[in-house]
Amino acid sequence: MLIMFSLAENSRMRYPVLRFGGSILYSRTTKDVEKAATELLQCLKAKKNEAGQVSVGFDIEWKPSFRRGIMPGKAAVMQICCDTSFCHIMHIIHSGIPPSLQFLLEDSSISKVGVAVGGDAVKIFKDYNVPVKAVEDISYLANQKLGGGCQKWSLASLTEELVCKELQKSKKIRLGNWEVGILSQKQLEYAATDAFASWHLYQVINCQCIALDIEWFAITVLAIVAMQVLKNLPDVVNDATDEKEVKVPS
Repeated sequence: MLIMFSLAENSRMRYPVLRFGGSILYSRTTKDVEKAATELLQCLKAKKNEAGQVSVGFDIEWKPSFRRGIMPGKAAVMQICCDTSFCHIMHIIHSGIPPSLQFLLEDSSISKVGVAVGGDAVKIFKDYNVPVKAVEDISYLANQKLGGGCQKWSLASLTEELVCKELQKSKKIRLGNWEVGILSQKQLEYAATDAFASWHLYQVINCQCIALDIEWFAITVLAIVAMQVLKNLPDVVNDATDEKEVKVPS
């Protein structure tokens, strides 16, 4: 069982920001998405041969509706991340779901992990009539590991709890237009980071990458301790200067 030490309640200090430092592979035409999915399948096959199982961080984005009676748009963007090196961003509102991507989604030997990923799978099926198999909700897995009952987690809150990092969730980007002709750099970074966070937290929950976060955890703890010490320094100084005479040892 993972043992958690929550720092959020004890400090106003912001956590280090979780960023995806790998390459973002963006595809938007049917041909490019098919090629990207084929390459991703080859990569996942190699990983399965090495580890025996494989998981990908999985997420989707769509254009929201702000008018009553108007349904939200179809799933517009699909993000898939399987390691720290690269993340695929597929603009499926323009490409559709070509054969290789459909094969990947239906492959039950590839775990698709994320928070509320079951809802994403349902939307893909409704919008594109393609089933997404082998989905695993990391919030459910986290509750199992942490013994937290049925606590509801967002991806951001789970990131803070498990790895003491902040997942930035810009409302402007999240609720923006994901059906544009070409995604902006900020949209690409937002989408890639979400998929990466899902993959990374899954590894942490399964105790495969705990060591990667020990350094950041230690830094955060030390910083908070230092803040508490500095917070008390003014009182010490004031107590000393309030005396009429300060004796300096000879």
